Amino acid sequence: WLKTLRKANCLVLMATQSLSDAANSGILDVIVESTATKIFLPNLYARDEDTAALYRRMGLNTRQIEILATAIPKRQYYYVSENGRRLYDLALGPLALAFVGASDKESLATIQHLESKLGDGWVHEWLAGRGLTLDTYGVAA
Repeated sequence: WLKTLRKANCLVLMATQSLSDAANSGILDVIVESTATKIFLPNLYARDEDTAALYRRMGLNTRQIEILATAIPKRQYYYVSENGRRLYDLALGPLALAFVGASDKESLATIQHLESKLGDGWVHEWLAGRGLTLDTYGVAA
């Protein structure tokens, strides 16, 4: 189906937190051949033998795997396409990062608790816990 969609010039977005999911799907080769652009997230374990082998199957070389292993999580991303390769920094400021960087279970539970307790006021409390205020950024409450 992926090859058929590619021929029709369709955009397909696939995401996984684990390359082994793609490898175990049985269509990794099709994914590699049929996706013109790939964006890889930092992975501290990219150098591990099994993980590095998966990245090699995705078309990365040793230097690129090293880039993934040393990139900053939730900030840097490695872009690969026929137009080139580049590690880029999302460059989020502290205010945006306070929200999009809150992805761990503890942070999410805290946000849910604050929202249920304070309604829309949870934002102020969440930011205060990070030493930030909306006023600093000229954002109306």
